[in-house]
Amino acid sequence: MKLSEAIGLYIQRRRAVGAYLHGPETILRSFLHHYGDLDLHRVRTSQITQFLNGRRGVRSSTWRGKYGALKLFFAYWCLRGRLQQSPVPQTAPKPPQDFIPYIYSRTELRLLLKGLPQCQRCSACLITAVTFQALLLVLYGTGMRLGEALRLRVADVDLVHDLIRIRETKFYKTRLVPLGKDVQRVIANYLSSPNRKNRSDSPLFQSKTRERIKAAIAERTFKRLRKMCGVRRPDTFSFQPRIHDLRHTFAVHRVTEWYRQGADVQKLLPALSTYLGHVSLESTQRYLTMTPELLQQASDRFERYATGGAQ
Repeated sequence: MKLSEAIGLYIQRRRAVGAYLHGPETILRSFLHHYGDLDLHRVRTSQITQFLNGRRGVRSSTWRGKYGALKLFFAYWCLRGRLQQSPVPQTAPKPPQDFIPYIYSRTELRLLLKGLPQCQRCSACLITAVTFQALLLVLYGTGMRLGEALRLRVADVDLVHDLIRIRETKFYKTRLVPLGKDVQRVIANYLSSPNRKNRSDSPLFQSKTRERIKAAIAERTFKRLRKMCGVRRPDTFSFQPRIHDLRHTFAVHRVTEWYRQGADVQKLLPALSTYLGHVSLESTQRYLTMTPELLQQASDRFERYATGGAQ
């Protein structure tokens, strides 16, 4: 059996029993693209290891996602007698160190938004400046995952009740996300912009051809914008800021603001976790990189507590 046939059958059969598999399918198709349409039994462990590690290294979450998708795929065909042994290493090597997310300052966010018209000026750009601005503001204002935002349809937005319905989430659940007034205004203005399809089943964020924007296009567009605006880490870092870091930035800025307002952060963290669509509070805590501002707010809170002052 060829690798392409095995992947197609695997995805088809898993979806028939209710699995979503968007992420695993992307990983398996990527593996196929890298190594060609090999016979299934000719896939080697060395190829699996090379794919897991990437050419320039990968984030630990990416590594784990690849490993899990490949392990389940090859185990599936072993159980059905198509393989005698899985080429995936049974003892997983230690994955790369966790990637440290980049937390954008408000100054950097304003710089990125200001640079959008120039960045998207070329006729070859697939996304207008108006669309990309709305997308970035919604990502930062709601903490949504990029894929969740790009899969939104017009019908998923309820501006009367200030809600967005997010379908097909990372964990195959649907959740409602309340909208603040600023984000509600951004979406309302974007929906009224010209040259849009506003049928209920139309994508909320549309390319110039009025189609759903692919995540890879949005990521490349953001990378170009970030470079143009000079938002970057020092050269000693392997990874530069990403569009997904807007989700981390949302979480950190929200908690920082709670500290500033004197709110009970420990009681509010579970609400933030639910809002972000996390399955556990531990997942949310990984988002809360200790920026100098957040550290200062927490330190001030502790100092007031230690000295008997108001919290």
